[in-house]
Amino acid sequence: MVDMKNFTLTKHDDELYAIIKPVKQYSSEHKILAVWGIDCLSRFLPVFEAKYPNESKVLYIAVGTLQKWINGEIKMWDARKYTYTVLSLAREIEKNDKAYSQIVRAASHCLATCHVPTHSEGVAMYTVSFLKLNYKNNENVFSLMEEERKWQIDHLQLLTKGVNK
Repeated sequence: MVDMKNFTLTKHDDELYAIIKPVKQYSSEHKILAVWGIDCLSRFLPVFEAKYPNESKVLYIAVGTLQKWINGEIKMWDARKYTYTVLSLAREIEKNDKAYSQIVRAASHCLATCHVPTHSEGVAMYTVSFLKLNYKNNENVFSLMEEERKWQIDHLQLLTKGVNK
């Protein structure tokens, strides 16, 4: 696992990516990464909704859209279109609230997983980035980040158990 004191959005977490990479090679398993992305993001949706109740609808629509793609109700290209709405909200919130914009960016990556499986890693990265920014003055910020990454890896391993074996 990455040392959270050195965490950056610009570097892969090799342990996390080692689990994602083989899964993305099999289109039949691609949806596992989308489910994992939703699960990772869902841990932060109530936090976002508490601060931005009016804007949270955009994130819930993104999750619902991805769920429709997972269920085969809509095509990837139709699902992917909504990422632009989510990114627009991220840019707007980022002007005044960098930490909470990370949750919105995580939602964008979550939905984009329908197009490119490795976008699922972005969900994990941006939620950890939220913790880093939001709790930067908290003495246990790195513990919070490490606990979240541990949950993410454990949950992904659970979902991918038996894949590519």
